[in-house]
Amino acid sequence: MGSFECRADRVKNRLYIKLVGFFRGRDVEPALEELKRALDEVKPDFDVVTDLSEFVPGSPAAAEALRQGGELVKARGRRHAVRITGGLMTGLMQFQRLLRQVFTEESVRYARTTAEADSVLDRWDEQG
Repeated sequence: MGSFECRADRVKNRLYIKLVGFFRGRDVEPALEELKRALDEVKPDFDVVTDLSEFVPGSPAAAEALRQGGELVKARGRRHAVRITGGLMTGLMQFQRLLRQVFTEESVRYARTTAEADSVLDRWDEQG
């Protein structure tokens, strides 16, 4: 069973998403609703940190939900993104494949922890 956590930091104008486990069809709607609520708390040009360190590729319904979630994030005005990776590279590969049509890799960086992801975003514009 998969779990989804999403929270907004209004001060930093960042969205933090964590995907854990294997998502099935019944996990999709609650996750999308939680994402929509969190998106209401950020302003356009927000950044996203997505923790995929414990994510396992999901069902076809879950894969479609990931794409839909990416479209929602894009429509709300995502600027930069950092993806937290771990040992489960198949989850990262599915995530990348599904969102390749939504976001370019130029707007994405990778980190090992949330603290590292925040640091990457804090310095993004300086690094170019």
